[in-house]
Amino acid sequence: MLFADMHSHFLLNAYYLGRTFNHGGRDRFPFGPFGNRLDLEGCLEGGLRCLTFTAYVPFAVSEVQAYVAQLRLVERIAQASSGRVVVARTGAQARAVAESGRLAAVLAVEGGHSIGKDLRNLRELACIGARMLTITHFVANALGDSSQSPYKPHGGLSAFGRKAVREMQGLGIIPDVAHLSDDGVRQVLDIATGPIVCSHTGMRALCPIPRNLPDDLALAIARTGGLVGVVLFPPYLEHRALRVPFERFLDHVVHAAHTVGTEHVAIGSDFDGWTWTPDGFRGPRDMSMIAEGLVRRGFSDSEIAAICFENYLRLLDQGMTQVPL
Repeated sequence: MLFADMHSHFLLNAYYLGRTFNHGGRDRFPFGPFGNRLDLEGCLEGGLRCLTFTAYVPFAVSEVQAYVAQLRLVERIAQASSGRVVVARTGAQARAVAESGRLAAVLAVEGGHSIGKDLRNLRELACIGARMLTITHFVANALGDSSQSPYKPHGGLSAFGRKAVREMQGLGIIPDVAHLSDDGVRQVLDIATGPIVCSHTGMRALCPIPRNLPDDLALAIARTGGLVGVVLFPPYLEHRALRVPFERFLDHVVHAAHTVGTEHVAIGSDFDGWTWTPDGFRGPRDMSMIAEGLVRRGFSDSEIAAICFENYLRLLDQGMTQVPL
């Protein structure tokens, strides 16, 4: 079984802590506050063959070059991997890499603060190869309001945020509404001309916190051809919990699949963006637990393959335009 991951944060460890990806994940420092799970051998052993490397600069710093530097790190990882890591922009490219036993690396950006108030910065990220961009993170920015902050100055998206969403879709960047306020998600849906995603989320019906996705918005995302990526972060699976049984993660996957259909569900682990994991699930070497769990929950082989791998690759082939490299 092959697996694809819509959202992970190895680049936090690499950029800020000097962590290596190709050689057992050695650190400059004995403790990594972002978690230390992702490395090439673990991904390959666990069948995780398509990994999204998400660039993120904390504290809403509007500095696109810091994001560019993080995305460029993926190129260096690929160059140092003896051909075992290949940057992919389309699902077809990712499939060819994955099926040859290597790791397809997809580039993404978290936080619209990455572009400040200048759409030229968005075009720069597109030229590097970024395929997704989350509009907000923990606080409001120039594009829109965060689900997790009481300060919501825009009532959803700003006028600039609307321009940015339209520009993303023209550049082949998929709008990602994870962390965006409900009003903001509705406004993205109103102007979307292609698929949108919520790359890493719990389901609000099971864990009623503002950060999680309600069923009506999940259905609306599915109608665009988009995906709901279920996260492995315990506090998004059970309110205020730092530890949860692995079955609780499966509860969210099952609820998402029953709500929007198996063809619109994927995995968005958020690996290396946090410290805790569901009980028994340590990292990419344990990806088979997801497939085994879905067998127990009554899903067919084709449905499991869709959730774990196929849906994300299909998404990457949708809405892709040729952007100058």
